Amino acid sequence: MLTLLKLIRGLLKGLASAAAPWQLALGAWFGVMLGFLPIFPSAGPSPLAFVLLFLVLVINCQMASMLLFMGVAKLMALALKGVGLSIGTGMSGFAQTCADIPLLHASHWSHTGWLGMTIMGLIAAPIAALGMYLFTRWFRTKVQPKLMEKRKLMLAGKVAGNGIMFKVGCWFMGL
Repeated sequence: MLTLLKLIRGLLKGLASAAAPWQLALGAWFGVMLGFLPIFPSAGPSPLAFVLLFLVLVINCQMASMLLFMGVAKLMALALKGVGLSIGTGMSGFAQTCADIPLLHASHWSHTGWLGMTIMGLIAAPIAALGMYLFTRWFRTKVQPKLMEKRKLMLAGKVAGNGIMFKVGCWFMGL
């Protein structure tokens, strides 16, 4: 539970920091993709997942965003396992083609369930990235200036209401 709170705090600090909105959006995209891809299935590690993990480390994206979205996407992938299997079964011809290509076979695309999950990840990742980008821009233009104004009033000693809760909220968001 404490780790989850630290991840949420890191994400909120990223929202309030000078990080570009595309960095948070890219972290969300990588997180959703890694959540739907098999990283360590029973047949061995997936090379495509490791390539994405390497890109996460090389590209300057927000790690808390990636980890939080990866956890949410992994839970979604577990809940939508039957849907992924039906999507993969509909693409069984492509799965048979992937069985002949060594990299795609090692990435478990020859298994219809993992292929369907990857397709769902390819659909959900841009949606999550766009949502995170828009949310970051909205937070920085609408919410953050109001919070900073209230923080200035609090520091000046003119706070009306519950000052302790506001201080905790500012500390949690890194303001």
